[in-house]
Amino acid sequence: MNKHLKAIILVLVFGTISGSAQVGYANNISGDRLAVNSATEFSTFVKSKARKVSRKNDEDLKKYLEVVNLYHNSSVAFFNLSDAQKVEFMEASATLSDKLSGLSQKEAKAWSQKVQLNKSVFEFIWSSKNTISTETEMTEVPAVLDAVTSL
Repeated sequence: MNKHLKAIILVLVFGTISGSAQVGYANNISGDRLAVNSATEFSTFVKSKARKVSRKNDEDLKKYLEVVNLYHNSSVAFFNLSDAQKVEFMEASATLSDKLSGLSQKEAKAWSQKVQLNKSVFEFIWSSKNTISTETEMTEVPAVLDAVTSL
C-alpha cells in the first residue's frame, strides 16, 4: 500500500510539472507577432537550435533584428528608413523565413510564420506612408437657421 501511495504522489507531481511546462512552452511560441523580448528569444533560438541558419545567414539575422528592434524602440526612425534599408529587410526576412520553414522542427516553423507576419506588417506600414495626404479642402459650414435643441 505504501508503494502505491508513493507512486500516485510521484505521478501527480510529475503531471503537474509537465503540464505547467507545456503551458509555458505554448505561450512562448504562440504569440501573433515578434515582441521586444521575443526578439532576443528569436535570436537565441536561431543561434542555438538552428545553427545552420545562423551560420549561413548571420547578416540577414542582424538586418532583420535591427529593424525589428528599431520598430519597438523608435517608431519615427523605423518609419523613416531609407528605401535601400527597407529592401534589405524584406530580403533578409524572406531568406530567414524560407530557411526556418525548411527545418523539420515545429518551433522553427512557428518562428518562420512570425518572421513572415512581421515582414507583411512592416511592408504594409511602409506602403501606407505614401498614401497619407496632407492636402485639405476647405468647405464652408452651413448657417443654422433653426435651433438645434429646444432649450
